[in-house]
Amino acid sequence: PLRQEKEPKKPLNEESGEMLENLDLETRKEIAKIGMTATLGVAVVTAPFLKGNKPMKNIHTGAGVLLAGFALWHHLLYQGDKKKKFPKQTADKTAEAKAVIPEPALESKGC
Repeated sequence: PLRQEKEPKKPLNEESGEMLENLDLETRKEIAKIGMTATLGVAVVTAPFLKGNKPMKNIHTGAGVLLAGFALWHHLLYQGDKKKKFPKQTADKTAEAKAVIPEPALESKGC
C-alpha cells in the first residue's frame, strides 16, 4: 500500500480560545489565581480524609502539586522581561555606583 502523507497540524485559530498563548496577560493571571484557589480548596477539603483512604491521599497530593505549579506560573506571569528593563552593568559601572552612595553619618545619641 501507498504511504499517505499526514497533513501538518494547523494552529488553532484565536476564536476557538483553546490556545493559552492567544490569551492576554491579565486573563492568564486570572486563570492562575483561579487555579491556585481551586487546588487549595481541594487540598483543604481532602485533608480530613487522608487517614486510611488511598484515593483521597492521591487527590490531596495531586492538588498540592497542582497548587505549586499554579503558584509558580502565577509568579512567572508577574515577572517582566528583565533584560529590557535593566541593562547588564559592567564592573566599572557597579564600582561607580558604590562610590556615589554616601556612608551614613554616625551620630552619637545622648541621654
